[in-house]
Amino acid sequence: MAKQYLAVIRESEFDPKLVTEKMWNDAMAAHAALAAAVEEAGGSVLFSGGLDAGNAVAITPGSDGKPAVFSDGPFAETKEINHGFHLLELPDEADARALATMIHSGGDVEFYPVMTEADEPR
Repeated sequence: MAKQYLAVIRESEFDPKLVTEKMWNDAMAAHAALAAAVEEAGGSVLFSGGLDAGNAVAITPGSDGKPAVFSDGPFAETKEINHGFHLLELPDEADARALATMIHSGGDVEFYPVMTEADEPR
């Protein structure tokens, strides 16, 4: 049975205006190569996307009748910001980890197995 994995791309802040057409095309080619490799391994990329870190919001859920609080932080203690993600589905975690090393990033990639009902103790 295939499992899902979330790979979050973390990079230092950068000015998108400084991204050249070649840089953009190279990044898109790398993401396409990842999708092809995942498919070849018997899996699929369920979703990929960029994240608008400049407009991210921290949410403190409401409790005891108080409303939720929306703010511009604090976020995780890091100089990097989350730039994008891939939601992968593959039958083997070792393959998923190996394929996640192909993810184009000027920083690093955080890799999370996604928990589902099937993972919950009965």
